[in-house]
Amino acid sequence: MSEGIHESGRQTDVATPESTYAVGFVASEGNSEPLARAILRAKDQGYEVFVTNDGECHGEALHFAESLGATVVELRADEPDNNALRQRLAIAAEKRGCSNILVNLDVTDRVDYGRSERLLEEDEFCVDAATYESALPGHDTDNILVAIPAYNEELAIGSTIHKAQQYAPEVVVVDDGSSDSTAEVARRAGATVIKHEENKGKGAAIQTILDFATRDEWEATVLLDGDGQHLPEDIPAVVDPVLEEDADMVIGSRYLETDGDDETPLYRRFGQRVLDVLTTGSSGAEVTDSQSGFRALSPSAVEEMHVSTDGIGVESEMINNAAEKNIEMTEVPIDVRYDGIDGQTYNPLHHGLSVVVFLVQLVRDRHPLIFFGLPGTALLLFGALYGLDAILIYQNSGVFYPAKVLVAGFASILGTLGVFAGLVLNQTANMLAEVSQ
Repeated sequence: MSEGIHESGRQTDVATPESTYAVGFVASEGNSEPLARAILRAKDQGYEVFVTNDGECHGEALHFAESLGATVVELRADEPDNNALRQRLAIAAEKRGCSNILVNLDVTDRVDYGRSERLLEEDEFCVDAATYESALPGHDTDNILVAIPAYNEELAIGSTIHKAQQYAPEVVVVDDGSSDSTAEVARRAGATVIKHEENKGKGAAIQTILDFATRDEWEATVLLDGDGQHLPEDIPAVVDPVLEEDADMVIGSRYLETDGDDETPLYRRFGQRVLDVLTTGSSGAEVTDSQSGFRALSPSAVEEMHVSTDGIGVESEMINNAAEKNIEMTEVPIDVRYDGIDGQTYNPLHHGLSVVVFLVQLVRDRHPLIFFGLPGTALLLFGALYGLDAILIYQNSGVFYPAKVLVAGFASILGTLGVFAGLVLNQTANMLAEVSQ
């Protein structure tokens, strides 16, 4: 068997600080798409990527792999066996100065980088990569993305990722400027990490996730908090309506089924209920848990969804966007864990007030007639009645109260301006909505 090696490519821009790990893939006929996904995912993990051919693959796939930044190891043999493939990939990695190499002979099986790195710690230079097994019978988990926005969650993020990996091979964590080791723990657990250089807020992290999800064709994108309160075991229940095409956005509700096992503290449940009512009033969508961050989105919902808030009002804005764009929504019951979990980035009062302020701004921007017109009408009525009272007092007693007249006049002027502003802005909003359609 005559063999030769041709190497080309460039090193990845990202490298692990301790050592340079490498991963080797095999290009074959018909696997260009999963090969591209595997290369991009490996580079996101900070791995040096090597690609060889199986003897039947033509040069186009190898050139494509090279264009993605992989080093091509061309194996010139008619029918190379698996040992020959491993050997050539290992030789190429050793020549490049890599400390170890994982080998994945079938790129349709996604690499579990967390488990694979533990295999590398056993001092073998070349090992077969560990891959994921499906925990969603009847569904192709290769096309499910689990995404976690995280801020200072180093204590819980690792276990959350490991559990989520049982249900989806791709887990991405957006580290929103954490000051602790959240990003490093997430990377070591096998997640793809996108790091914000500074804390931008949960809304900005969710938008980063939506942008990432549009890079590939996922059947479903699951949003999950990284503080340990959400149970990854509920992923199948949350994602199933999307996979079955029964809904485009699924909300995991803590309150859809009420029983004695609800661990939600009473003060928090009261605040959540207030926010549910305000969200329903602003969007018209009936939901039982508007602030749940456990959600699943279809590809069309990911494309349609765009969040403008950077803060923690993002859950309410997503519901409002879905209602406006006729995105089919549903809820499924989930369990949460509060005991021993520090899941509040902000204290409950700050969280609640922030969401209320956002909802008020949302009503102002999207329902100006209600925001300006109702207070304006109330002021106009108050001014008229207060002024009438001053007039009646003057007629009956001859006593003139200038303060009453001034207050009545001022209230009437403000009320008139409010009603006028509401009518004009509402008409403007309707015209803009027609143009956008």
